[in-house]
Amino acid sequence: MTRLQKTILIFCILKASLFSAPEEAFVELEMKGQKNEFYRVLIDDETEEIYIGVGEFIDFTKIDGLRFDRKRRRIKGALDTEKQVDVRIPDSISIDLEDDIFIKLKDLQEYFYIPNYQWDDERYVLTLFPDFKTPREYSLELNNQRTRLAMAKKEQELEEEGDYIFQKKRLLAPGMLKFIYSNSNIEDNDYSFEIDYGTELLYGEFEMTQKIYPESELDYIRLRYQEVFGDYYLIFGDFYLESDSIFDVERNLRGISFSKNEYYGTRVDNRTIIEGEAQNASLVELYRNGSLEDFELPTENKFRFTPLNISSSDNYTIKIYYRDGRIEIKDIYILGNQNILNKGENDFVIQGGVGNDDKENQYLAKYKYGLTENLTTTIGISFLKNSEGIKYDVLEGGVAYRFGLEKYPTLVSGTILEEINSESLGFKGILEQKLPWDSNLIIRYEDYSLEISDRLKKDYSYNIDLSKDFKRFTGSVGYFNNTYEDENLYQIYLNLDYTISRNFRMSLSNEYYEYSSTNEIRSNGYGTQIKLNYNGIKGIAAILEGKVNYQEDRLADDEIKLSFVKPPSESGFFKNIDAAFEVGHSSEKGTFFEMRFTYLFDNNIYIEFPDIKTDNRETIIGGRIEKTVYLGNPLLPINNNNVTDGWVEGKVFVDENANGVMDENESVYEGAEVTTSGGSSIVKENGKYIIGNISGDELHTVDVNRESIDPMLIQGKEIIKYKGSVSSGINVDIPLVPVSLISGYIESDDSVEERRYDGLIANIDIILKKGNEEIKRSVIEIDGYYFFEDILPGEYTVEIISNSKRYKGDFDKKQLKINVKNGREGDYYEDNNFLVKNIEVVEDEILDEENEDFEVEKQKIEDNENKSEELAQEKTQEGENEKNS
Repeated sequence: MTRLQKTILIFCILKASLFSAPEEAFVELEMKGQKNEFYRVLIDDETEEIYIGVGEFIDFTKIDGLRFDRKRRRIKGALDTEKQVDVRIPDSISIDLEDDIFIKLKDLQEYFYIPNYQWDDERYVLTLFPDFKTPREYSLELNNQRTRLAMAKKEQELEEEGDYIFQKKRLLAPGMLKFIYSNSNIEDNDYSFEIDYGTELLYGEFEMTQKIYPESELDYIRLRYQEVFGDYYLIFGDFYLESDSIFDVERNLRGISFSKNEYYGTRVDNRTIIEGEAQNASLVELYRNGSLEDFELPTENKFRFTPLNISSSDNYTIKIYYRDGRIEIKDIYILGNQNILNKGENDFVIQGGVGNDDKENQYLAKYKYGLTENLTTTIGISFLKNSEGIKYDVLEGGVAYRFGLEKYPTLVSGTILEEINSESLGFKGILEQKLPWDSNLIIRYEDYSLEISDRLKKDYSYNIDLSKDFKRFTGSVGYFNNTYEDENLYQIYLNLDYTISRNFRMSLSNEYYEYSSTNEIRSNGYGTQIKLNYNGIKGIAAILEGKVNYQEDRLADDEIKLSFVKPPSESGFFKNIDAAFEVGHSSEKGTFFEMRFTYLFDNNIYIEFPDIKTDNRETIIGGRIEKTVYLGNPLLPINNNNVTDGWVEGKVFVDENANGVMDENESVYEGAEVTTSGGSSIVKENGKYIIGNISGDELHTVDVNRESIDPMLIQGKEIIKYKGSVSSGINVDIPLVPVSLISGYIESDDSVEERRYDGLIANIDIILKKGNEEIKRSVIEIDGYYFFEDILPGEYTVEIISNSKRYKGDFDKKQLKINVKNGREGDYYEDNNFLVKNIEVVEDEILDEENEDFEVEKQKIEDNENKSEELAQEKTQEGENEKNS
């Protein structure tokens, strides 16, 4: 035997001994939800090294853009929209079998961007965590988006077509009556009685609050019409006046209002004042740009916020928590913001009434019209009077014009105010400029008429504000100036916002002012305020706030406080309890503390106790009890607290013929749980449910909890929508339709090789169609079993689609038809089987060499590997030498 032959023989023996160790095994392979419970791998028992077949792994990923040329040992293609792969597999790191090339798991990680994996050697489960987006993820995102769009489109069609349950408007309904006992100071027995009544009156929503004892007074009254005139509210009774902030007139009026804006705010200097009424509310939260800004426990159903203006592009919303657990979210319209209307669009407000406190008459009317897409005009007239008897009879005219670049537009608006009696003029102008890098510049200028100038102590004022938005950071810096005769006041401010996380936000504001006059009277001051806001788990909100103000370097005002609120939740041990407390300290009040607990019991009794307020001077403990009844049936078990809310009730029944109506031979279904926006209810023996706290202003959806009914039943109509009724109930019956299960097997012929069969069924989708529409899609289990559940009566087609790139199956049929019949109960449609008669291995795709010398490239890869091994051996030897020395 020659020396060369001996060398070849030794190499073959060594190679055989090295690569005979890994043995075939079957594991459960999972990757981002894609799973194969019977996946073939090779495992070396001595080293516990796992080898993965490249072709089978590419087949498992189902990535269309990935190709494998086994002859040239090349993998090429796109893993997703961002990551590409183009590698060649050296002979030295692989095991070649008849139908695939196996590589070590660590090499698979390198080639396919898989930074981490998890191996369970007891259950034989291998989980891969790739750094690319899998086709399953793309498919799920697309399906979810399609589902959301389809549901939204379906709901919109239901609303537009009026395909929802509603009750016709009525002249008069019995209504809801609430009895209220309150005691603001138990020690002094400072108690009172009042009633709150709500009903549907003259086709509108009517509500009134009457104090009974110790004095009789009509505290609140309102008849409101919504949606009768589009987006406008027509109100007879109590409302808030939408007048300019420069007029010091009472805004809480009783009269007539016709406007779009139920809640709004006004800008005053560097703050925005937002106030309003929230009847029967236990908590009102203010949000700025989606993050919690402040919260308040309403006093006598009224709330007021005065947030700093951080940015000219701030958007405000309020979240109202009512005592019955209902939550309402409203956008805030800021008066004085000159918005541009579309061409031909108009907007107006007409209000007139008497002040509830000052008893002065107030009237105003404004009209806006979009002349073009970029030009809006405004005209208006006001007849106002403040508490000192000063009249403001004013004509108003203004324009708002938008021009400049589309990306960086400029908005200029101006308003002229003319005093009718004195003919003196005032002017207000605003320039808003959007700048690069998410920045905004806003300049405001106000020149006042004689009467207003004397009252406000201002001849003119102007404000320059520059704000910038970062990803989590918002900041604004500004200059504010007031001038009156020989007096001058200016202010410099810096306001910062930082969103720490989705639930935490920190705010910091700094102000410096200086006052001067020709009488050589000068003063200055500065202040700092910092707030940390939290809003997160189950609606819990907390604010830690501290402020300090100095005047002439002397402490003028300081305060630090922590506020906490927990609104009622839909579930949990304390779901019917809300709590609030506040603790703090200031130089003026000393240490102060407030705490309040409220309870809403199932028998429709609301208790607020204790309500504790304490400071250095005294401690006051109060309480409140409320009970609401429906005058049409005082024993009706509804849990309403807001007297204008209604309830939903109805039957749950088994709809055997799926016609949506309860026929004589059909029966009710007891024990089902029905849920809607007002809460949930369990169906009684008579098949009825009832749920209160249903607002009459919007559409609601009612559903049956699937876990509370028989698995072979399902809600007959996918979406059941209804509109609540003011202080009354609405009947919504819910049909349950029997559903069936379709199942079968993908069987294999005796001549089919088991390994090929496993590879084929791991990449088969089963589709259920009704007509030409795909209803459901399923994957095959390890033994070839498939099933579809929750199938309504009708004619269906089951179709198989093979997605495997490596195996091509020959089936006895590609689809079969099934007729699911009506009945009291669903049925099992089994043995809907398909037979795989033969499976062929698809030839590997030959990739274009693209003028590359493959053998040269292959040799380079092997040379680089040899160099790496030599360097590793050298480093190991150096380490041992250092250790020995």
